[in-house]
Amino acid sequence: MRLKPLIVLAALMVAVPAYTQKQALDLITRELSEEHMRYLSSDSLEGRRTGSEGNDAAAAWISSRALEAGLNPLPGRDNLFQPLEYLRITPIAEESTITLSDSSGTLLHTMAALPLMAPGDTVNVSGEVVFAGYGYLNSEEKYNDFADISLNGRIVVIMTRNPDLHGGGMPAPGSGISEMTEARKLPMIMMQKAKAVLFVADPALGCNISSDLLSMGSSYQLKPLFRKQLFSFALNAYTITSATADLMLARAGLTLEQLQDSIAVTGRPASFIIPDLKASVRINVTKDTVTSNNIIGYIEGSDPLLRDEAVLFSAHYDHVGKDFAGNIYNGANDNASGSVGLLNIASAFTALEKKPARSLIFFWTTGEEEGLHGSSYYAENPLWPLDKTVAAINFDMIGRSRRETDIGASANGRYDITGADTIKVISSDDCRRLVALAVESCKESGIHMIDEGKGDYFTGSDHYPFFRKGIPVLFFFTGLHTDYHKPSDDFEFIDFDKLIKVSKSGFLTGYKVANAPERLEKDRKRQQ
Repeated sequence: MRLKPLIVLAALMVAVPAYTQKQALDLITRELSEEHMRYLSSDSLEGRRTGSEGNDAAAAWISSRALEAGLNPLPGRDNLFQPLEYLRITPIAEESTITLSDSSGTLLHTMAALPLMAPGDTVNVSGEVVFAGYGYLNSEEKYNDFADISLNGRIVVIMTRNPDLHGGGMPAPGSGISEMTEARKLPMIMMQKAKAVLFVADPALGCNISSDLLSMGSSYQLKPLFRKQLFSFALNAYTITSATADLMLARAGLTLEQLQDSIAVTGRPASFIIPDLKASVRINVTKDTVTSNNIIGYIEGSDPLLRDEAVLFSAHYDHVGKDFAGNIYNGANDNASGSVGLLNIASAFTALEKKPARSLIFFWTTGEEEGLHGSSYYAENPLWPLDKTVAAINFDMIGRSRRETDIGASANGRYDITGADTIKVISSDDCRRLVALAVESCKESGIHMIDEGKGDYFTGSDHYPFFRKGIPVLFFFTGLHTDYHKPSDDFEFIDFDKLIKVSKSGFLTGYKVANAPERLEKDRKRQQ
């Protein structure tokens, strides 16, 4: 969607009062932050997934707020949008089924197919069915659910969670389904060329598969049309109920509970080909072309010699949308918080009586959750020269603080969410002057900064494509919490005091970089 030039001109004519730096910082308020957050993390946007109507609505809203704050389109442009085109592939629910039949072709059962990842095209596969326990491999414990069976050309059924090989044999009591635990099982199954994977809740869980596992996928797949795809990734993974699994296993006179008990008692796999059973998976899809927009605003620098250089601030506004069960992933911390922070910082800069010496670029990216699409596209198709971009400062998840529930394993091995008085800053670790400015700015804003260097998350957000182009980068980040990529990442868990402090820290860091007499330079490597 493109804004008409007349609308842009009207927005640019809005009078913006002029303030000192301290007065401008005071404009970063809880009231305004909450107003922005309520909208961007609302159910009405349905999780802001790239390629969705909610994503479009969020883009239009951010663009409108940015123009109202006083940002301009970049020179030579008449709006704030940089479009990215996608092919969207959406399964047709009523034409997506899993059927079971015996060797004579007699139909035994038909159910709706719930893909964990929307396929990239129609699916029509069938084959023998293998029960493969938990789909678990542990070489240290010499346990391998795949040891004595072949998955090649077959459809495999696996239970959720993992056995406790040192305890009672069952999965740990009280543990729920972990997206990461289940995702780790898939590469081994794919390498063995199984045609499809059917996940079923292990009986000890006490319920059928919940949204925790469904969050692995979403209701459509996007293929970027703005770049050549080197490979196409297909994952035929679905969920079935315990009743369906027992219907399958009845062909061998067994139940899912009996097999789980057997594994627990013997500490050995109970995998086998289910006799006289064939499963077929059929998925029909629709395809259409959709556009999602990067949003890019601009403030011209005040120094005639330095205004051709710019400091770039970024935050992604997209999230992961809805799952097949209809749960909405509002992504309040990830990353409505960063988007709000960027609006806060932009409003403070536009209110300054004297703008910084260098220009400022404010960049709300789309497609981050799809694989850093928006920032990568901009880095290859920049609207401001990259050799004139002196630093890139990114905000991704800046509004949460540690809660009692933030314990246990996460994607990188642990939940490492910071407290109310602390923020992580990840950097390219090659420009200590930029890090020092961030430390100084955080101290002035009343928040302690943990210098993570490159850290565990360095490649995981929108600063990374700029690092690859040789630009000094910073990434403000709370750390991971238990609501990450879950429907529970909601407004009520945002620590607005922290969000405001991080916003002010980002403002001050960028202000100092933009006003520095000398351009930031990367550190020289020590001679060996």
